[in-house]
Amino acid sequence: MGLPGIGPTTAARLAAAGLTTVLDLVLFFPRRCEALHELEAPDEACCGELVRLRGAVQSVRSAWLPGRRSMVTVTFAGAVGEPFETSFFNQPWLKKSFPPGQVRSVEGVLVRKGKRFQLQQAKVLPLAAAPSGEVQLRYPELPGIAGARLQRWLAHALDAIDWAQVALPPLPAGLAEFAAEPAQLLSAMHRPPDLQAHDAARRHFAVREAVALFGAVQRARAARAQRPARAFPVDAELATRIRSRIPLRLTADQDHAIQELWRLLAGPAAMGVLLQGDVGTGKTAVAVAAALAVLAKGGTVVFLLPTELLAEQHHRNVGEWLRGSSIELVLHTANSGQKAAAERGGQLVFGTHALLAEQVVLPRLGLVVVDEQHRFGTAQRMALVHKGSNPHVLVMTATPIPRTLALVLFGDLDTLVLRERPPGRRPVRAFHVATENWARALRSIARAVRRRGRVFVVCPAVGEDGEKGGVVRVMAVLQPRFRCALVHGRLDAVSRRRTLASFRAGEVDVLVGTTVLEVGVDVPNATLMVVVATDRFGIATLHQLRGRVGRGARRGLCLLCGPRTARVDAICRTTDGFALAEADLALRGSGELLGQAQSGVGELKALDPIEDLELLRRVRAAVTAEHGS
Repeated sequence: MGLPGIGPTTAARLAAAGLTTVLDLVLFFPRRCEALHELEAPDEACCGELVRLRGAVQSVRSAWLPGRRSMVTVTFAGAVGEPFETSFFNQPWLKKSFPPGQVRSVEGVLVRKGKRFQLQQAKVLPLAAAPSGEVQLRYPELPGIAGARLQRWLAHALDAIDWAQVALPPLPAGLAEFAAEPAQLLSAMHRPPDLQAHDAARRHFAVREAVALFGAVQRARAARAQRPARAFPVDAELATRIRSRIPLRLTADQDHAIQELWRLLAGPAAMGVLLQGDVGTGKTAVAVAAALAVLAKGGTVVFLLPTELLAEQHHRNVGEWLRGSSIELVLHTANSGQKAAAERGGQLVFGTHALLAEQVVLPRLGLVVVDEQHRFGTAQRMALVHKGSNPHVLVMTATPIPRTLALVLFGDLDTLVLRERPPGRRPVRAFHVATENWARALRSIARAVRRRGRVFVVCPAVGEDGEKGGVVRVMAVLQPRFRCALVHGRLDAVSRRRTLASFRAGEVDVLVGTTVLEVGVDVPNATLMVVVATDRFGIATLHQLRGRVGRGARRGLCLLCGPRTARVDAICRTTDGFALAEADLALRGSGELLGQAQSGVGELKALDPIEDLELLRRVRAAVTAEHGS
């Protein structure tokens, strides 16, 4: 890279993060920029705000905490005012990094604890660090690279780069106001005089990322439109036959979605649809209606599902719907005896990741249905699609995606939304139960069992050593009082099937398990969901778990046991999965939510789907106009 202090080992670490040139480094952007107050001494009026203080090291002390954790506390004395201190957890080596009398600048959130001022979330600047103005920049962490060294290299890179060699491609018409000189933009990203300058530069690069993103989306749409796909038209007679196979009274949303899927399956281009629906809105019935249109013409349909339990359940339930028909149903998982590699089409295949194996052959593949898309990456979806000759694709999710992320992740797909619930399916309310009130949860379990309901108890871990929140420990508590059974991912498939069958049949009243129960387990008599150690689950998982009960004639109830968190409050406040998705995005940020699905989209360095919705819409319109579609 040509910068001082970068040897072969460090260069390899930087390369692993995609940083191989000086330009790569200056395009490595801060993940956060915050207003910063420079103070001569701690000031009570600035408590709770981000500040920078300068002081000489007065003392350093270290302590060991329970669980083999450590804490190093450094006390600084300023030229004026009271001393202040900051603590570093699990970095015992820092005790030797602060010799007495050394003067350092420290940035952090100022708080008062008793008689002492403290800087929390502190960042001690390098001795040679230049003042960074009225802002603090935080960069993404790179494994094996100290933040202070990274900032020194950035400073060298900004001074050494030949700006005449840096050219940015032109922006589409309508976005010209975001154009600026590279030197000005990159200086404002790394050395901003204030927040406004940094945000203007960030928006410029966000626009560029959005242009690249929607350009790729447009190319994907155009490529799909140009590739002919086999048509599967549905006439009135076939529509009647298909509807007769679905033993449900369809909602208006379901009926509209089915009609739209049939229209798209008639070609000429391959269908690409994202079907979003909250828990309990009947996505499976819509997908089966689309699948039957393909099967009627001799095509093969594949359902890719995230767990063996869900694959087995779909295989069993849809098999009941199609009893007496000529359609062959196939189950293909890592543990199933039946395999999908056949020599003819016309099969309905339900399977897990095992379907992605190279040796699996799917003749005459006409439709790929990916259920619970958030469990799979883009690459996995495409690996299955490439087993056929431009098959139609239906992507489904019961974890609604905020509209910002839907634009980013699935812009190449048409979107259909199911919001109505089938008649009689009422939303399941959730209530918080504090850890010390566990007896209340036990009373609710006993009441549900007396009323002949089934009860799920879900824990965050197996806990074979008996730790808190483990199914083994919870099972030991419940087993003396109730007919219980255990199910988790470490059990073999035969044991899991046998246990679930006993639970459905009423031979077991309380099923204790891990999140293997999160998706798709359908037991109509289940009326109570008890989640243990709720703080260890995300919003999407909690909402999915709630959807496992109340699927029959009786209303369901969900108890969230553990500390009260913002996620728990959100689940208790609303049953609307779309509102919860927005709350989850606000709580966790976009990066964590993108997860595997981000694969193939590229890392977002400046674009923030939370803040930049209007920007995304504007860029999409400009890119669409430029591509003439």
